[in-house]
Amino acid sequence: MKKLAFISSSILFYCVATLLIFIMVFSILAFLEYKFDLPIPFVEVLNGRGKVHVPLLGLGINIPFNYAILIMWTAMTYYIIYFYSFKEFLRMFVEKNMFETKSLKRLHFFLILNILPLVYIIIFTASFLLKGIPIRLEDDYFIVLAHLIIAFLIYLYLDILKKGKHIQEENDLTI
Repeated sequence: MKKLAFISSSILFYCVATLLIFIMVFSILAFLEYKFDLPIPFVEVLNGRGKVHVPLLGLGINIPFNYAILIMWTAMTYYIIYFYSFKEFLRMFVEKNMFETKSLKRLHFFLILNILPLVYIIIFTASFLLKGIPIRLEDDYFIVLAHLIIAFLIYLYLDILKKGKHIQEENDLTI
């Protein structure tokens, strides 16, 4: 079952990474078509907005041509790193020895990745409050809550692994 979870997370990582890199490349191409009027397949520009057509999935992805595209690229890069880190987190369950420094570092990095959305939502909420825009509880807050719950569980698991590593080191020193 552990091996199946690791293989599933690897497949998920490669699928998400492929899709997000595809979107990033075609959003750059949409920008080039917008600026230089180049004919690029799967991309069209209508009324100053780009649209990327994903051929196999039948998706149409809107591409903004303002600062929002930088936020979109940042979020996509974050989730590529996130799913890679998740894959590496599950890798430690299929490895021979769980109580290694490398495993603890992987888990600590995954914990930090799950805390980062909290920083984002604080800045996001503060910018709305400074502009005087009312705060709406939408998907962004739910995603942050999910990340915080995962971070809490990872923190508990990290504590258990640290204690296990300490016990293993003591056991290795015992004759």
